[in-house]
Amino acid sequence: MSDKDVNALRAENSELRRLLVKNQWGGLTPLKSNGACPECAGSQPPLGGGHRPGCAVAAALAQT
Repeated sequence: MSDKDVNALRAENSELRRLLVKNQWGGLTPLKSNGACPECAGSQPPLGGGHRPGCAVAAALAQT
């Protein structure tokens, strides 16, 4: 793989992570909540408990 390919993949990964962070609480919003995860339906902190165990969005964002 060339340096150009690696840089293109890094740029794509960065953009995908940015979109995931931006939309991680963009699902249906439970009553008295400020957002919900579209994958696990967990409520956005501080009012909610965050992502539920096994959430793919949380797992993807936890990777460095």
